Amino acid sequence: MRPNRKLEELRKQIQEERERSEFRLLKEQAGLVPKQERLDFLYDSGLAVGKSSSDGFRALEAFPKTDSQTASSSSAKQQPSVPGALFEEKPQSANDAWRKLHSDPLLLIQQRKQEALARVKNNPIQMAMIRKSVASCRLAYSVSLLLVPSQ
Repeated sequence: MRPNRKLEELRKQIQEERERSEFRLLKEQAGLVPKQERLDFLYDSGLAVGKSSSDGFRALEAFPKTDSQTASSSSAKQQPSVPGALFEEKPQSANDAWRKLHSDPLLLIQQRKQEALARVKNNPIQMAMIRKSVASCRLAYSVSLLLVPSQ
């Protein structure tokens, strides 16, 4: 029921646009209004620059496809040489997924970060310095807790 209501609303909108254009044409022929060379249908339908697509187009897309439309779409899937065949939904290959994953700059940054951390962990001199620094910080913190008067 809902698609029929949208369809009726679209038909009503088209009829109103026709009536407006006929009325404008009558005004122009009578000389009451100067003739406009503007593409008003772009502004009325929401196709103007900066506007999102109107609900009418979405409503038309929501209707179930007829048998002839489904047959033509299935034949397009069978023939990769038809126009637009490259843009159809197809499953990603494993190579494509690997390429996308490994060409990701964020992944590269994370890998470099992990490599740097591994180098520090594998260096015994740096790890000894870090342990000594942590121990001195813990000692300073515990001493500061002892010096703070309790309330």
